[in-house]
Amino acid sequence: KREFFRWFNKPRACSACEAQGGVRFSRVEGPASDEERLGLASRVEVYACDSCGAETRFPRYESATKLLETRRGRCGEFANCFTLCALATGFEARYVYDVTDHVWTELWSAQRGRWLHADSCENKLDKPLLYEKGWRKNLVAVFAFDARSVVDVTKRYARADYAAVLKRRREHFACTEATIQAELRRASPAFASRRR
Repeated sequence: KREFFRWFNKPRACSACEAQGGVRFSRVEGPASDEERLGLASRVEVYACDSCGAETRFPRYESATKLLETRRGRCGEFANCFTLCALATGFEARYVYDVTDHVWTELWSAQRGRWLHADSCENKLDKPLLYEKGWRKNLVAVFAFDARSVVDVTKRYARADYAAVLKRRREHFACTEATIQAELRRASPAFASRRR
């Protein structure tokens, strides 16, 4: 975690005048350059220098190949890059999305016969209750994605009061649990057909 990839909050210095610390968040915009588009930047955070007014851009790249080049980001970039590296080294891996704003990876363990939580951003392995207990998050829904399917894995990460989780899900998605599960079943064949 600390050697290969760097956490990025905001630029430490202005990219033009190199003033330290006087860089503030300005706005979010879409990708503007070919490099940002080719790196599949979903959005670009723009920071302004208090000293000279120059802008520094932080593209939120989604291309794992581009992330291997930049080697910096937040949880999304960590998870994208780690999942790619795990797949490239022969692990069965899937990307996990928590709708309350976090992402990580799961790795299949043949020895244990189950998926293992792997959060490269937090440097944690097989600690699925990290978010509910450690961070005290009120989880709503956690979905795991691979090339073939999307799976609801919320129960692995939210164990304390699942009735409360289901209530939050109804409020968040404005639909019934049956509808959510039907949509997941409908989406899985679409993932499988994209792989062919």
